Amino acid sequence: MKNRFIALLLSLFIFITGSGIGAAANITVHNGESIQAAVDNATHGDTIIVEPGIYYENVTLSTYDMVIMSQSGNPEDTTIQGDGFYLTGDAQEITIKGFTLKGTDTSYGINLAQFSNCVIEKNKILNYHTGIDTNLYSTFTINDNEISNCESGVFVGECYYGATVKNNRISNCGTGVIVGDSGNSQIENNTITENDQGISLLYEGRADIAGNTISFNNKCGIYDKADASSKIYNNYFNNTVNVIFDNDYGYPNVWNTTRSTGKNIIDGPYIAGNYWAKPNGTGFSQTHYDENGDGIAEETVKLSDSEIDYAALTRANSSTPELPPASNNSTTNSSENVTEPPEEIVDNSSSSDGVSDNSSDDNSDGSSDDNSDDSSDGSSGSSHSSGSSGGGGGSPEPQTNVEVKELSQAQVLNGKPVMFDFEKNATCVVYVSFDAKKNAGKITAIAEQLKGKSTLVSELDSGEVYKYFNLWVGNSGFATSKNIENPELCFKVEKSWLQDKKTDQNSIMLNSYSDKKWSQLPVTLLKEDDQYLYFTAQPQVFSFFAITGKATTEEAVNITQAEPNTENLSNNTGNNTGNETTGAEQTSEEESKGIPGFEMIYGIIGLTGVYLLRRK
Repeated sequence: MKNRFIALLLSLFIFITGSGIGAAANITVHNGESIQAAVDNATHGDTIIVEPGIYYENVTLSTYDMVIMSQSGNPEDTTIQGDGFYLTGDAQEITIKGFTLKGTDTSYGINLAQFSNCVIEKNKILNYHTGIDTNLYSTFTINDNEISNCESGVFVGECYYGATVKNNRISNCGTGVIVGDSGNSQIENNTITENDQGISLLYEGRADIAGNTISFNNKCGIYDKADASSKIYNNYFNNTVNVIFDNDYGYPNVWNTTRSTGKNIIDGPYIAGNYWAKPNGTGFSQTHYDENGDGIAEETVKLSDSEIDYAALTRANSSTPELPPASNNSTTNSSENVTEPPEEIVDNSSSSDGVSDNSSDDNSDGSSDDNSDDSSDGSSGSSHSSGSSGGGGGSPEPQTNVEVKELSQAQVLNGKPVMFDFEKNATCVVYVSFDAKKNAGKITAIAEQLKGKSTLVSELDSGEVYKYFNLWVGNSGFATSKNIENPELCFKVEKSWLQDKKTDQNSIMLNSYSDKKWSQLPVTLLKEDDQYLYFTAQPQVFSFFAITGKATTEEAVNITQAEPNTENLSNNTGNNTGNETTGAEQTSEEESKGIPGFEMIYGIIGLTGVYLLRRK
């Protein structure tokens, strides 16, 4: 019996020693080396770590159980320029994270072949035909990626075993997410904005679509041509046309879930249906109110005869509906020296404009005569024209010069402070506030961050420009000294910009344009965090702005430069000699030491064997 036990121990020892358990490797790809070469030399269980740099190549993966990631975890400093990653049918259990993938408007950023089971997260993917392309029977989690300037951001194929697309930011694409021939996909908590179409349901594609912000898409928020039924609830819609049903679409969708306690997409107390808004302020949820304080409208949203949201979200505890934008009958007193902001965006079109959320309908049941046909009225403007389409006008800024914009709404009551928080942090504007001198109902503030100087203003000669932006508050002529007092604007400046431009933070100024000239406003440093400095100013005009700064003195710049160069000398991985290995010794493969504690296991087995032999 003892001999058998000893033999068993020795067999176990030999098995552990020879099996290679714990032999997975970390493979480091140094700047200038080939990622594909590292992939080809890897085996299952390995982790490929890519140093910061730009890599001009296409990468094909054919090994299962592998992690490939940037060393820093920051996609901004590790770029792969080419056709991105192609995963063959053998590439299972793959994780790809922390890269910028930059294409040339063709091919794909990441292509999952059939049966793939992968995690794609924390990447920045731009300039491809398809950002992330999935194929037959692939399962995956696509999480926390930024995808832009692609014909389609994410294509969800026949994913019968589960597919999750969540927490992504998808913008400036032809279509943000395409769901086609999918068994069961989850589209959750994404921000899908400024595309032509937000989400497109095709063929037999169906999904659970929940918790998404689907806004400012030019043609529509959701385009439905699927011969299947999806469940669509707790989303924030804010598009000129929120839904289009193609003539060939099949089964009705479910537009709300059973009411349950929990914070919904607009921070209300219950999860139920969707929030229906329009950039011009005439969406159903903006014009219908909640009588009993549960944050759910008392009327239903009839998208078509068979498509009904029975529990549309609205703002809780409102005594009256959100007021539609006032007509532009006011004029500006020239003595106040005010540049007029644009009038609120008013949709003067009839129900035939393809708008499917019946927000302008007066019927008590929320019914609509509109079948949400594919109308060209829903595609006006470029992918940056959010908030400025509609019959009543919009920002005077050419939308080709608008990089990004964000809207904020607030109730304006006489004698009360008013705050417009730009909570999505899309632009450099943090908030706008003032004290109201008259009632105006709910009004909208629009912050537009520009790509460059507006053609509507003169040249600015006040130092290095950080950002040009426009700010419009309320209807034309509203934000004057007759109606508001104590205005305040808070904006933020990246610390990295100050360092890159060698700019003195004490020189930061807010430049305001009015009466055909620029003027400088003093600013006050409000606070700072790891990434930004936050400043406040008191503009008397809400119109065109520029944030500028001036370089530090040459002596201060030299001191600043000397310190980091000296401090980081020993960390320069590309130029160190010291104790670093060079050439072939800078091997790509750094094998792990195995599972911690194996040495102890070996010792225990050996001692047990000796003990039993002595007992014998």
